[in-house]
Amino acid sequence: MKRQAVQQNEADTRERIIAAAVQVFAKSGFTAGTVREITEIAEVNIAAVNYHFGSKDGLARHVLELGIESIIQVRTESLRTCVARHKPASPTPAAISEALVTPLVQLGSGRYRDVMLLLMQASAGAPAFITTIVEEKFAPLHEEFVDVLQRVLPELSRTEIALRYDCARGAILQTLVTLAPALVLVSGTIGPSALDHEVTTRRLVSFVAGGLCAPPA
Repeated sequence: MKRQAVQQNEADTRERIIAAAVQVFAKSGFTAGTVREITEIAEVNIAAVNYHFGSKDGLARHVLELGIESIIQVRTESLRTCVARHKPASPTPAAISEALVTPLVQLGSGRYRDVMLLLMQASAGAPAFITTIVEEKFAPLHEEFVDVLQRVLPELSRTEIALRYDCARGAILQTLVTLAPALVLVSGTIGPSALDHEVTTRRLVSFVAGGLCAPPA
């Protein structure tokens, strides 16, 4: 019983550290976020971080990989469901856009919002190992999206499709996670409460589909 209690206590400590790290890294970034901030929120000592994760970098790696896995799974299922639904024909650009937008809207408004913020932080001056993790983990998903789009839009080069896909992803994340300041002009507020998720999904799908289908440059 005593051993089980110790193991449970260690598991609880580990989970508190992870939750605190997500919060701190999402807010301050991987470089500026400190172990001291994390331990204060988690109510543990610094030695606990080193015991469970080895270092701040080890903790950052674990937190990012853990969050990324869930996001990739949801996004992959969305794309594959879209493709399966339209067989034997190919999905339309609008359908693919919906498969891209919908899970990101859902993730950005739920408990994965901080993980989405982590992804934004990872693209803005994060340590090289963080950028490498994101690139390597997401590469198969991005390739799958580009493969489908290339079948649907044969008039575009693969390079052009990849560029449009990247622009679409960036615009969606910016809108859902950080929110462009222009939103204040039309809504009077800023933050998740400013968004009606169904309306936002329709607008983003329309925007993304329009960009994907634009004539070649």
